[in-house]
Amino acid sequence: MTRKRSFYMGWPVISGDYIVGDPKSPVAVVTLASDYQSLNLKNYAICGTCFTENFGIEKVIVNVLSNPRISCLVVCGQESDHFAGQSLLALAENGVSAFGGSKRIIGSEGVIPYLDDIPATAISRFLREIEVIDLVGTTDPAVIQQAIDSCSGKERGEAPELSMPEINEHSWKKYEPEVKKNIMSKIKKG
Repeated sequence: MTRKRSFYMGWPVISGDYIVGDPKSPVAVVTLASDYQSLNLKNYAICGTCFTENFGIEKVIVNVLSNPRISCLVVCGQESDHFAGQSLLALAENGVSAFGGSKRIIGSEGVIPYLDDIPATAISRFLREIEVIDLVGTTDPAVIQQAIDSCSGKERGEAPELSMPEINEHSWKKYEPEVKKNIMSKIKKG
């Protein structure tokens, strides 16, 4: 008798600062710059931090989409210095602009809000299939837990598997000239 390998054995597909709960839960939780372990949350598929408006958000999108059970993303905790929470909300509300070949989050206050290491089809699926719940700034575990529990029973349609590019700690380096340009323009204005 052969056993079928569980889908969840290979999930999450991208490494990061998170913990896995019940992979069959419909909820992912991003605590931004807050310590997710101190919140003692439960009933989620994955819970972790997100500090950056580009690379961090890309990792969130990839791990959320790669689990077909997840239909809700709770964005909570203290905002990061890179406006990752505001950028996630801007993405959910406004999408991206693909002007000039880069995919920039429309309305993001971050310095480099580009999602260029994941396919546009993944961003579109994320926008269509994932409900983003705004609790940015909220650190009260009871309020966050209530939002998690409110997603119980919500389902996402079984989406076809999508190949995701490898994202690693060096991917951001391609944005280095943009960061320097933005920093220099802020220094000149100051």
